[in-house]
Amino acid sequence: MDNLREARTYGGVGSILSAFGIFVPYVGIPLLIVGFVLEVLAVDKISSVLNEKEIFKNYLISIVVGLAGVAIAIILGIAYLGVAILRGFLATEMIYSRRAFLFSILGFLLLVLLVVWIASIVAAIFLKKSFDSISKKLNVSLFSTAALLYLIGAVTSIVIVGFLIMFVANILKIAAYFNIPEATTQAPSPAQPSSSS
Repeated sequence: MDNLREARTYGGVGSILSAFGIFVPYVGIPLLIVGFVLEVLAVDKISSVLNEKEIFKNYLISIVVGLAGVAIAIILGIAYLGVAILRGFLATEMIYSRRAFLFSILGFLLLVLLVVWIASIVAAIFLKKSFDSISKKLNVSLFSTAALLYLIGAVTSIVIVGFLIMFVANILKIAAYFNIPEATTQAPSPAQPSSSS
């Protein structure tokens, strides 16, 4: 089943680039983007082969929520910072200005972190739905394990341990993709034929 072989290659290489590409000097960001695109293609292939649209749909929602969370955090952060600077300039006393600016910066950071944290949890929930389906259909339990660790990592990312858990999830995801069989033992889910007696 060529499509699954392609999915295994796209997903395996893509997840390696997504996890480690950023550490390559000068071309880290492009490698990260290439890895991200390859992973999207891999999940799309799997979803197509298995005829399970929900797999790709949930994966796509996960991506959109994650990116939206970052975008909203940036917009809110810039707006909040702008207000903080304006308040600092308009303050009549320098001491008050510095305190107001400091508290505004702290508020800005907390706001950004809160938005990103909530978005990452929601994104991880939809990723788990997608990977749980892949795990069940392809009998590759590493997908479910990686997705669970992503969710735990997202919830605990307010402390350092959360990022370590997500790093482990990345490693397991790489292994999961490379464990995809070339052919699925489970037939795709075709449209149910009408029973005639």
